[in-house]
Order: sequence, then C-alpha cells, then structure tokens
Amino acid sequence: MKITKIFFSPSGTTKKVVEQIASNFECESQIRDLMHFDSSYKFTKDDVVIVGMPVFAGRIPKTARDRLSKLTGNNTKAIAVANYGNAKVGDALLELVDVLGENNFNVIAAISSVSHDSIFDGVAVGRPDSEDIEKINEFSKKCMEKIESGESIESEIPGNKPYVDYKQLPFILNCDESICIFCCECITICPEKAIPDDDPADVDLDSCSRCTACIHFCPENARSFTGEAFEAKKPEFESANSQRKEVEYYL
Repeated sequence: MKITKIFFSPSGTTKKVVEQIASNFECESQIRDLMHFDSSYKFTKDDVVIVGMPVFAGRIPKTARDRLSKLTGNNTKAIAVANYGNAKVGDALLELVDVLGENNFNVIAAISSVSHDSIFDGVAVGRPDSEDIEKINEFSKKCMEKIESGESIESEIPGNKPYVDYKQLPFILNCDESICIFCCECITICPEKAIPDDDPADVDLDSCSRCTACIHFCPENARSFTGEAFEAKKPEFESANSQRKEVEYYL
C-alpha cells in the first residue's frame, strides 16, 4: 500500500492535518501539492489518497476543485479532509466527497478538522491542539480498519445541494513596499497568478481569491489584509466564532 498526500494548503494548516493523518500509516508516502499542480500522476486501486482542502466560505476553493477534478482514480481508496477556521464547514466536505466520487475515487472516510483561521488571526489560535491531534489520530486508526475491511463510507456527510454560492471577499490585500525585499516568493506561490511578474507589490484583486498564501509565505511579513471592510469584519467575525468547535469524522 502506498499513501499519497494531496492537498491545497495556502496557509500550511491543511497540509499539517493531512500529514498528521498520514503519519499513522506505516508505509511509503508521497505528496501531490495542488498549489503547484501536476496532473500527470495516475492512481491505482491499490493506492490510498488523503485529500485535504481548506474551507472558503462553506466551499472548497474553486481553483483547488478544478485541479483536483483533473486527477482520476481507479476505485482508489480516499480519505477526505475539510479543514476550517472554527467558523463553519458549510458544504465543503460534502463537495469534496462528491468530487472524489465523480473522479473514480472510493471514499472510505471523511473528517472536518479545525485550524487557526488563516484570515482572522484571533480565531482558533493554537489549533490543531493536543485534543485535535488525539481525535485525528483516532480517526486515522479507524481509517486503517476501513481499508482492511474493504468498506466504503456509510455515514451521511452534512451539507446541502446545490452548494452555497462562491463568495468573493471584499478585503484589500496590501504589500508594504518599505518592508518588501522583492524576493518574488509571492508570485511563485499564488495559485491564481494574481501578482504581476514585474511587480510583487501589486495584486489583481479581481483574480485574487484571498487564499492568504502570499501572506503566510512572505519571509518579511510584508503582506496583509487592510481596508475598511476587513477592519470592520475582524472583530465581528472573531466574536461570532469564539466558541470552540470540534473535529468531526464520518466512517
């Protein structure tokens, strides 16, 4: 058995959850990072994939969905992971399970995990924490049992169809040119190609998905959200989502 870790992880948190699940499997593993897309790999019925997606306003990111849809299984066993910042999973986990099923992956289990919110830094600070890791490890062991039994997922996944509409956040993404060293890491990491090759301090806000990759990968912390819309939403969002939500899994 070979494990393939597939993820779209702009802030790095979804990757951490996928890797935590994979760490419980004592077998060969490899990575398919959907931030840097490669659709050339073909999966077999003997492979197991762990597919992690962040939640953007109740959906999996549009670009991530498009890239994942180009990967095809061969009745390949799949574990679905929707990782969110303690607000709401919405339809994201259901959408992920559906996309995998449509592309000939056999989903055996699914989980919604909680991580430090990538936009509003006052929400879910320090998560996943020790309690989360314990629950993720418990889930991983149950996944191994499902693989050995050959069973598919039986639980009903929460969510609605049609899925909630995609939303474009109105936040402005700012680059502090007095700090920026023009290393161009943000240009390389941006999955939407929204940052011009000749000017890393600029951003096409119509193309930008507010995924936060350029913010989290900037070595100088030169990039951040700003503007009236963001400043008004931040305290409201942090107050509304201060109550702890727990990891939930489906087998």
